[in-house]
Amino acid sequence: MKRELTEMELFRAQELLMQRATLGLDPHEAAELAALGADDDVSFDLAAAAIDLATLKIEQMPMGVADKVLLAANVPLHEGSDTTVMPAMNVPQTLAGYVPPRPIHTGPQTAPVAEVAPPTTVERPAPDVIPIDAAKFRRRTRIAAAVGVMGMLAAAAAIIYVTQRPPEVIVEKQIVEVTPPPPKTPTVAEARAELLASAKDVTTLSWTPTTDPNGKGTSGDVVWSKSAQKGYMRFTGLATNDPTQIQYQLWIFDKNRPQETPVDGGVFDVSSTGEVIIPITAKLSVDDPVLFAVTIEKPGGVVVSKRERIVVTAAPKTG
Repeated sequence: MKRELTEMELFRAQELLMQRATLGLDPHEAAELAALGADDDVSFDLAAAAIDLATLKIEQMPMGVADKVLLAANVPLHEGSDTTVMPAMNVPQTLAGYVPPRPIHTGPQTAPVAEVAPPTTVERPAPDVIPIDAAKFRRRTRIAAAVGVMGMLAAAAAIIYVTQRPPEVIVEKQIVEVTPPPPKTPTVAEARAELLASAKDVTTLSWTPTTDPNGKGTSGDVVWSKSAQKGYMRFTGLATNDPTQIQYQLWIFDKNRPQETPVDGGVFDVSSTGEVIIPITAKLSVDDPVLFAVTIEKPGGVVVSKRERIVVTAAPKTG
């Protein structure tokens, strides 16, 4: 049973395997790989061989080489043959498939080996490939093999890291969409203060109570802006009302409108005798108010008031 290698030993073994697949090992390196127990790992060698096959490129035979080969084999040139490349289909059948044998070296030799004359007639299938530059091929395949093995080494290192690191606790993250809060709606008092601060044509008139019991002891004021067509009523001490029995209604008398038909300023209720601020809801445009009057009407208000019960009024002071 092989002992389990440390991370550094495994990295060194993979480095030696890569070197063996691409450049080869010297005796000391081969012994080191065997000591690590990884000399029987052929995965890097297989990867290098696969890269060799995948990157194999057939190159054309240089110009004139085909004729020289034919002349060396004592084969007359075929009329009309291509002298630039040597396609298999142009080679006569007497030479088709012939590959000159390589000399066998049994040991160091001092004398040159005599060349063996090729046979004149060899019946073989026509080749469909052309020899390429062996030195260039070895150089390219070694570079490609080194790149491929480095990729395998990086993948192996990633696997080691994943398998040997301590387990992690995965915390599921929840994405919560944060909806911005809606803009704050100002209170009636804040809206009144804003109108007083922003509008330059605000008119402020004080309330004057009448002899009606509901208006007795009432104080406060009414503010109105012609440019904004907006205003507010403020009361202190105005009697509360039962909306099922009676309601208050504001009337605005405009200098440019008939006095019999003042502008309806809205129906409202009072639930406290303390300070109450009511926004004015004028049904028509008011250009030059000369009088504000609050009457008591039936629930829902009326279109034309008989003015039987007027509780408070406010008007500009006349010179």
